[in-house]
Amino acid sequence: MFFSDDPDPLDDLDPESNDHETDDEEADEEEPSVTQRVIAWLWFFFKLGFALSVLFIIIVAGALFGIVKGFSERIPIVSDRSYRPSLTSQVFDCKGRLMARLHAEENRTRILSANEIPLQMRQAVIAIEDERFYQHYGIDFVGIARAMVKNIQAGKVVQGASTLTQQLVKNAFLTSEKTLKRKAIEAMMAFQLERKYSKEEILTLYLNEIYFGHGAYGLDAAARLYFNKDPMELTLLECATLAGIPKSPVAFSPRKNPQANKARRELVLAKMVELGFISPADYEAARNQPLVLAPEKPEVMLAPYFVTYVRDILLERYGANLVYNGGLKIYTTLDLDWQKYAEEAMDNSEIFQKRPLSKDPLMSGSLVCLDPHNGHIKAMYGGRDFEKSQFNRVTQALRQPGSSFKPFVYGCALENGALPNDFIVDEPISYTNPWSKKVWAPKNYDLKFHGTVTLTKALCNSFNIPAVKLIDQLTPAKVIRFARKLGITAQMEPNLSLALGSGNFTPLEMASAYGVFANQGIYAPPVAITRVEDRDGNILEESLPRVKEVMKAVHATMIADMLRVAVEKGTGRRAIIPGRSIAGKTGTTNNYVDAWFNGFTPELVTIVQFGYDMPKSLGPKMAGGTVAAPVWHAFMSKVLKDLPPSDFPVPEGAVRVGLCMSSGKLSCKSCPGETVVKMTFPIESVPRQECPFHGSGARVRGDENEGAEFAADRAGGGAGDAAMTDFAPDPDFFQVDYRRPVAAGAAAPASRGTGPQPPPAVVVSADAPDGLDDDALANAEAVEEDEPVIVTPREPGVVMRGPTEFRETY
Repeated sequence: MFFSDDPDPLDDLDPESNDHETDDEEADEEEPSVTQRVIAWLWFFFKLGFALSVLFIIIVAGALFGIVKGFSERIPIVSDRSYRPSLTSQVFDCKGRLMARLHAEENRTRILSANEIPLQMRQAVIAIEDERFYQHYGIDFVGIARAMVKNIQAGKVVQGASTLTQQLVKNAFLTSEKTLKRKAIEAMMAFQLERKYSKEEILTLYLNEIYFGHGAYGLDAAARLYFNKDPMELTLLECATLAGIPKSPVAFSPRKNPQANKARRELVLAKMVELGFISPADYEAARNQPLVLAPEKPEVMLAPYFVTYVRDILLERYGANLVYNGGLKIYTTLDLDWQKYAEEAMDNSEIFQKRPLSKDPLMSGSLVCLDPHNGHIKAMYGGRDFEKSQFNRVTQALRQPGSSFKPFVYGCALENGALPNDFIVDEPISYTNPWSKKVWAPKNYDLKFHGTVTLTKALCNSFNIPAVKLIDQLTPAKVIRFARKLGITAQMEPNLSLALGSGNFTPLEMASAYGVFANQGIYAPPVAITRVEDRDGNILEESLPRVKEVMKAVHATMIADMLRVAVEKGTGRRAIIPGRSIAGKTGTTNNYVDAWFNGFTPELVTIVQFGYDMPKSLGPKMAGGTVAAPVWHAFMSKVLKDLPPSDFPVPEGAVRVGLCMSSGKLSCKSCPGETVVKMTFPIESVPRQECPFHGSGARVRGDENEGAEFAADRAGGGAGDAAMTDFAPDPDFFQVDYRRPVAAGAAAPASRGTGPQPPPAVVVSADAPDGLDDDALANAEAVEEDEPVIVTPREPGVVMRGPTEFRETY
């Protein structure tokens, strides 16, 4: 009752009293005090601030949720295949020896497994980069807080908070941009990595990814760069040295800043003691050891011209990313031993010795050696100094071959019915340009005319006029098509001067073409790469033989025999290697601008060429026989020393006989040695007489082993003293069966063509000299020629235009 809330009944008896109290209370309520007002406002702002804060948190949380959701949809899923670090590709020679490494910015030599990384290396990295590595889950919040405190105290950034996992994500999966978006993705991917991989796997990935300076990425490259060691051979001091580098590869480089590196590695060692990884005694022992670095040497590329040739092939096939970052293993055809022989032969050449690179930087040359049976390039010398000039003179330089083109003319003649012992007249001859009316009269090296000579002798002595006559009779178009079959891809003008080497060719295509002569008419295109494997050992490509018969075996062997004569008795004598079958042809262009020797054995083809990069004369008597042949000899003498001697094989249906070059008949005991050569013939075309110049000229009767045509002749009662018709050039020469013997007493055809007939042949006497002294032989092709003549080809369908327009090329 005392605490009842009911109104007092007396209140109703004194209404005025109640009214006054009510009025006073209303007055008090209408006029609150200043304090009350302040408190009320503060309370209002507190409630408003609280509400706004809650609203802000909700908005930020929603925004972050949206951002995270959006990012999470774009974050790459980390799988076993998503981490494919760039890996340096390696180039090996034919014996598996490392020649070069191909890489972009990141030179990562090998991806190490966990058991290939020493324990002290792992501990050193953890100590200096992420001491709570085994406690956090990708993001170290304790480390972040500690870093914030230290940075605030220092007034600048003195400590970072990125974990090893975050560093791995940043280096392996993300770009280096510094944005909130990237940091958010980095954090989420770090969590993702921690869920997928163990700590040891993450640490292994990190040590394979991180940059150690001087172009070395990954622990393997760093250990070899700084100490020339396998990672498992590193000492405690060396581990501490390497662990201190990644924070700032330049500032802490032991090569560029040894003192800074020393302080840094001592800090690493101290942290290892602090974390219990090593003892204080270990610390002192390592700290007092001298740091011995491997000698600094630039990255070496062996056979650089060849390697860049291989690289360019691979770039075209696979693209830059796979070549430089894919960890390819590229096995090539080159033999490093032979490459060394090539470099020694070229660098020690007489012309290079007399004209050092420092005084004559434009004087250069090239050498290429390949196996004609499969096209494998065994050695390539593309220039004197790769650092100064990366221009590869084997594959890129287009040079005039001079007389070294003549074998293609003679080879075309053989394919069209000629024989090595056929005759051609070396005589004065001239041609008139139908547009300019200029007269071109080709000359021989000695400015003499040698009368009626065999094709073998004409090629052996590199006579110019017979070669021009041959291409005129064959037509330039036919010779060009023949050269195309042998792998010549360069532009060739259908001019008579082509016979003297007026076109421009690379040494590499010349090597492949000459390989046809060495390989019995089989063409094998140049091959530099035998196999390419990816980083997992999968074979991306493997070279298979790609050969094609482009010339009859017997004709190719004939050319080989004719070119063997050119070495033994002609302009290539300086290439002779005793006990070896050597065939080849010298080449010298006008005014001694280019000097070539294109030589081959049954096993190998080697091309040697000298000339200025900006064409000019090499100097008097600097011909192919003088300059290039001795280098060929020096190189091939070393290459062949481990190969058994062999001869050019005689193809089926052919026979090799002794031939007198003067008479074109079978050699006899009375023939001088300088005129006797070995020559291959189809069985049905073997000469049937002894040499009439030096012997009796009697018919040589064959036995059962001398060829089917002898037996057939005996059975058929053929003419015993048949004579081969002379090789008399005229426009329709190859349209007649000129090789068939004419019966004794029978009249020769009165005319074998409608074109102008040549003057009578000059008879060569039996005692005419066949040899030349070495100086004359060395300069056999060095003849100044006038303007090349344009002669209308004799074949239909070839368009010839005026002198101001381009003619059709082949």
